[in-house]
Amino acid sequence: MQDTIDLVFSYMPDLLNGLYYTILVSVEAIMIGFVVGMVLSVLRMGKSKIIKWIISVYISFVRGTPIIVQIFLIYYALAMIGLDIPAFQSGVIALSLNSGGFIAEIIRGGLNAIPKGQYEAAKALGMGNFQTLRRIIFPQVLRITLPQFLNEFIAVIKVSPLLSIIAVVELTRAAQRIVNTTYISLPFYIAIAIMYFILNSILEYAAKKVEKKTLLAK
Repeated sequence: MQDTIDLVFSYMPDLLNGLYYTILVSVEAIMIGFVVGMVLSVLRMGKSKIIKWIISVYISFVRGTPIIVQIFLIYYALAMIGLDIPAFQSGVIALSLNSGGFIAEIIRGGLNAIPKGQYEAAKALGMGNFQTLRRIIFPQVLRITLPQFLNEFIAVIKVSPLLSIIAVVELTRAAQRIVNTTYISLPFYIAIAIMYFILNSILEYAAKKVEKKTLLAK
């Protein structure tokens, strides 16, 4: 037993490096996904039925197809059109486009929670649509939906191991490499399970604290 524990700790630098890339790819994906979600939400507020239909199809596709299929589509589609993008960046793009669809829905829920009277009051004060969204609407939406954004961040972390299929060396891929070297699997998979659990538990705790503060602020 002690020998197994010592073996796991001897490879801990490799696992921590994999954890670093898990956090990095997840942070980049959620940040880009947030921008994608915001853009989709703003465009969906317009009057063009065609744009609304395209966005609706996009979100339905993101929510209705497995993320592993989306990763393959992005990875191989970029290669087919001649873009030589490393696997890490391809993985970030795939996760961010997926997350952007979910974030757009989160923002839509936040927008629906804002009383229509606030739009009318801003218009009465002479504010344009963009100014109203930037100064009045979106700050409230962000406060309302922040717990959901944190939950989406957790979801991105949970699906990030799928990037190992395109050779992104995040935490799960790092463990797989070690297993291929040592021919010992269970201790290392237990180790990364604990690492994922600790990371997501911290984020879940933060989400609950933010949600509690949001409820108290109402």
